[in-house]
Amino acid sequence: MVGLASPMLVNCGSLPALPGPLGDVAAAAGGCPEMESGSFADLKFQGGAEVEGKVKGFLEAAFSLDKVITEMEASLIASCGQLGKDLGMGEEELKAEAGGGKGAEKVCTAVSAKVSAMLKANAEAQLAVEVDPPKCYVPIDFMTKCLGDCGSPVTGGKLEASCKGGEIAGKCDAECKGSCAVEAGGSCTGTCKASCEGKCDAGFSGTCGGKCDGKCDGKNSKGTCAGKCEGKCDASASGSCTGTCDGKCSGSCELKAGAKCEGTCSGGCSAEIKEPKCTGDFEPPNVSIDCQLQCTAKGAAEFTCDAPNVRIVAKGKASADAQKLVAALQTTLPAILKIQLGTGKKLAASVAGVAKGAAEMKDVALKAGGKAIACIAVAAEASVSASASIDVNVKASASVGGSVGAGG
Repeated sequence: MVGLASPMLVNCGSLPALPGPLGDVAAAAGGCPEMESGSFADLKFQGGAEVEGKVKGFLEAAFSLDKVITEMEASLIASCGQLGKDLGMGEEELKAEAGGGKGAEKVCTAVSAKVSAMLKANAEAQLAVEVDPPKCYVPIDFMTKCLGDCGSPVTGGKLEASCKGGEIAGKCDAECKGSCAVEAGGSCTGTCKASCEGKCDAGFSGTCGGKCDGKCDGKNSKGTCAGKCEGKCDASASGSCTGTCDGKCSGSCELKAGAKCEGTCSGGCSAEIKEPKCTGDFEPPNVSIDCQLQCTAKGAAEFTCDAPNVRIVAKGKASADAQKLVAALQTTLPAILKIQLGTGKKLAASVAGVAKGAAEMKDVALKAGGKAIACIAVAAEASVSASASIDVNVKASASVGGSVGAGG
């Protein structure tokens, strides 16, 4: 069982690499092609229904996590690719397939080099970048159902007590007592700490990248204010707004407490919160560790993270190229940094849970037979590859942010 507890000893394509008799048993079982398809329903294991349920639950968690990580990389490739396209890069430089993080590494590294080159060519312009970390959400209804199906139902106590390091948020059909966040890119009539496509009332302190109706603390060319606007700012789809936005916000839009919330309400609702989510880790007391690990991994596809609020302003002598770079970064950098600061961290924790679960499955595998040993070994190896892939993706995302000083 050393091979299961230490996945690096297991070769996914050569299961006889498992030590001693276990390798022979796994080889005789014919490997585990089901880990390629994710079809585990027809698998039969020894040891009874409880053992079979534990093995299948672990395999489903490992497969789901691997799929989500591949989708994350595809999303990062698309975001870095869009930034590169906006900056005039060629199609071949931006073409890659998701796989182990290498696709994202290729595209994002090339884009990072392009951004650095543009900044070097416009040395008289400096970019001021502010990044607010994203909020991530764990769907409580999903986790509660999963834990119940796993044989470890959530009983008693308040949901707030199970939400570690965060708070309960969700849909509020009544009065939102806290803050209301509208999804990035949506219609906003509240505080936008990113780019506002519309009118931004900066409240005498906001940074304006559009036309200023008032006093401009900075260069004011043809009505365009590159500094702070003491008045109203028409950011015209490219300005960075730190006040009230009436239009579309590229980041999350915070509405005042007491307003009707069409987005995600946190901090309390005068009625029951619907579709509750935890902004921390959902860890109810008295649930089994293996169920907690499995459900956290299975829930990876259900977890969401907001794009971080990013504010970028060109200072100094900003050429047309520098302004073009600011506009492109303001649009795509939030999605890129979301991997580094949000999604990547959440998935890394889930992968660690699967790896820990693999080490704790040794006794179950012995009861379940050769097929279980083979499949658990493959799933354990997949967790090692998944961990490496996340690391590469996070570094690829960070390379772009780092090129403009927005490393979080």
